[in-house]
Amino acid sequence: MAILMVISAHFGLNYILKPTKLFIDSAVGVHLFFIISGFLITTLLLKEKIAHGKISLKFFYLRRVLRILPVAYLFLIVLIFLNIYFKLRIPAFDFVASFLFFKNFPIKSVPFTAHFWTLAVEEQFYFSFPFLLAYSTRSYFKAAIFIVIGILVISILGFYLFKPIHLPPAMMFVIKVTMYSFWKGPVIILIGSVFSILTFKNIIKPEWGNKYYFLSFILLLTAIILQTRTFPLYSPYISEYISAIIMGYVVVISINSNNFLSAILNNAILVRIGILSYSLYIWQQLFIGRLPWQPWLHNLHGYPLYIIILIKLLSLVIIASASYYLFELKFLNLKKRFK
Repeated sequence: MAILMVISAHFGLNYILKPTKLFIDSAVGVHLFFIISGFLITTLLLKEKIAHGKISLKFFYLRRVLRILPVAYLFLIVLIFLNIYFKLRIPAFDFVASFLFFKNFPIKSVPFTAHFWTLAVEEQFYFSFPFLLAYSTRSYFKAAIFIVIGILVISILGFYLFKPIHLPPAMMFVIKVTMYSFWKGPVIILIGSVFSILTFKNIIKPEWGNKYYFLSFILLLTAIILQTRTFPLYSPYISEYISAIIMGYVVVISINSNNFLSAILNNAILVRIGILSYSLYIWQQLFIGRLPWQPWLHNLHGYPLYIIILIKLLSLVIIASASYYLFELKFLNLKKRFK
């Protein structure tokens, strides 16, 4: 569902939906992905800690490398050749930022690699927080709560109260960095991580999702609407935070649940899209935009938008499927050896 929101928004579906007043916000899909990612990674590490008494950071990083780097680097290598052949003028520094995963820093970016900011956030989360979790779950939980609440409070104060006030330059710098980290840092991932720990502590129980058949679906829909920027009651930072909290709760009560949302998520088509989701996300950047501005799409000029979207979708599915089955799957099978 997260990748479908991102692709729909990036490929121009909002222009078709304009008369209906509906709007698909790609940022909502990214945040949903972050919540799921934080929950999943923390859950796997906690299960390992319970089963073996400790977390093998060596195997953890081997699994993450095999999961993320091969397809990401394949995309960048292909893009280097496209950059040369089509004279795209992508600067070398942009490739360096993408390869080294610091695209979430406030630096000038190009459309072809803009999505690597999310991978940078993921990698920076992996480089820091698992160490503390391996040391002490309690310390990790306290630190995560402190960061999640602290960054939110500073961001809200910075956005709604501090702007008109002339504060010392050093303080304003800290506030701006904090506000930026809310959007481009691992804060949303940490919220998913916190919900994982709350589940292990039995504070939130997955079986609650079976009590009301439509509850998880209604909550997820509410979270999506709250965070959508065209929603009349949307408030920066506050809406994202409340939405993330709701998403985290939905993830928990969707585990082993038998309700309306689980029936949708277990649909064979959505399951297949989920399997291909990472490859879809990586390669969709070659087709972003309502207009076919990329050199390889110039022949589509003059076609109706829905035809352009369908052609881009078909091209993306073919490329992502080839990437997954001919390349990514080999590394995923290798990754299984380091469980």
